[in-house]
Amino acid sequence: MADKSISQFSKELTNTISFIQRLALNMLKEKSDAFIKGKITLPQYLVLDLVYRKNALKMKDIASELKVSLPAASGLVDRLVKLKMIKRISDKQDRRVVLIDLTKSGKKTVEDVGKKRKEVIEKIFSPLTSRERQDYLNILNKIKKKFDEKEKN
Repeated sequence: MADKSISQFSKELTNTISFIQRLALNMLKEKSDAFIKGKITLPQYLVLDLVYRKNALKMKDIASELKVSLPAASGLVDRLVKLKMIKRISDKQDRRVVLIDLTKSGKKTVEDVGKKRKEVIEKIFSPLTSRERQDYLNILNKIKKKFDEKEKN
């Protein structure tokens, strides 16, 4: 088998990733109340997940982590505050600093979606052997490591 050009590889990978993303999102929507009921959008979930993983954050940190503008991050947070999934709290050391943290409802949503996401991943990758799954994970981790290094420099 001849090596594919990077251009052909890119085209095929784009099509495959798009298909898998649509499949996973549709499966997640079927399983997750938050997405089914239209309570939250994917970008809002990304904010919830970020705050869940990193704990209380400043708005500028949310914008930076998600690589969006401060007004865009503020808009996402404002909508989540209205949904009572996120709250603003004053920093105990510096009252001028406002931190963004999850409410019980926000935490439950992240945990529920996380559980459903795990089920979807298991379903999508179940046709692969254990070795194939490990190879796939190794490749993704290698790519992640390279981009983490570039971002730090």
